[in-house]
Amino acid sequence: MNDIIVVFRSRSAALSFASALRSHGVSGRVVNTPRALSASCGLSVRVGGFAKSVATAICPRDAAIYEIRPDGYTKIG
Repeated sequence: MNDIIVVFRSRSAALSFASALRSHGVSGRVVNTPRALSASCGLSVRVGGFAKSVATAICPRDAAIYEIRPDGYTKIG
């Protein structure tokens, strides 16, 4: 299963989401947003594909969710 990356508009939103993931027992890494997914804040959270359902369930509405594929990124939310 492919990892996902969640892109945010603000640094605080990215950090809050990473904290929310931890409170649900899921680890996510705060990473620099890839250029192909440019966003205003520059921080995103990468989550293992095994936790996709948890991440999408608690993800804020204004964030964009992409699946990481060998050929690039596919928006899933």
